[in-house]
Amino acid sequence: MPMPSDVSWADVLWIDTGSVNVYLCRDTDGFTLIDTATPGKADLIFARLAEWGGGPTDLKRIVITHADLDHAGSAAELQSRSGATVHAGAATAALLVEGRSPRHMPQPVQFLIDRFVRYKRVDSSAIRPLGDGDELPVLGGLRVLAAPGHTSEQHALYSPAAGVLFAADALNTRDGRLQLTPRRITADQAAAERTAIQLLQLSPAVIACGHGAPLVDGGAAMGDLLARLAALRENKL
Repeated sequence: MPMPSDVSWADVLWIDTGSVNVYLCRDTDGFTLIDTATPGKADLIFARLAEWGGGPTDLKRIVITHADLDHAGSAAELQSRSGATVHAGAATAALLVEGRSPRHMPQPVQFLIDRFVRYKRVDSSAIRPLGDGDELPVLGGLRVLAAPGHTSEQHALYSPAAGVLFAADALNTRDGRLQLTPRRITADQAAAERTAIQLLQLSPAVIACGHGAPLVDGGAAMGDLLARLAALRENKL
C-alpha cells in the first residue's frame, strides 16, 4: 500500500457511466472500486481498468456505499469475473444478496421498484462487513463514515492522505452546484442534513460524489452549502 505522503487524487480514476459515477482507486496491491453503477456496466469498468494497466483479477475490492440499483447493479458480475471481495454495511449486504434496492422513493414509484426492480444477486460468500469507524487499506487508509439520509444505511469513504471524500449520494454536483440529494428521494431529510454537515466539515480537497462531476478545491462551494444548512437549522429552531 502506498505511504500516506504518496497518494493523491491522481490515484483515483473517475468513471462516468452515464447516470452515476464509480471510482477506481490504485494501490500497489491492486485496485479498489467504489460502487458499480447500473446493471450491464462491467465491460465499461473493466475497459477503464485496462487503461490503467489492470486486468479483471487486479480488482481486489468492491465497496458498495448503498444498495440502490444505480450503485450496486453491476456488483455481482464484477465480483464473479474478478474474484474481488465486496465490502458493504449489514443492511446493504442483506439487500445485495437479494438483488434489491432500499426503500426511499415516493409512492407509487417505490411500489413498482419493490415489485418489479431487481439486479443480479451478489454471492454472500464474497461479502465482507464494514461499518462506521472501519478503515480499508486503500489510498493510505480509507475511513468508513456512516452517512444516512438518502437511504437509511449509506456509507461515505474518506482518505485523509489523498484528501478525497467519496460522498456517495450524500452530496452531489448536479446542475453545477454542490447540494444534497433531492428531498423527494431521501429517506430521512434531517439525517441527510446532519450527514452533509459532518462530511463538509472534513474540508476534503476533492468531493467524489455519486452524481455530477467531482468537486476539486471547492472550498467556496462547501462553505456556501454549510451556510445554507446552518440557516435551515436556525429556521427550524
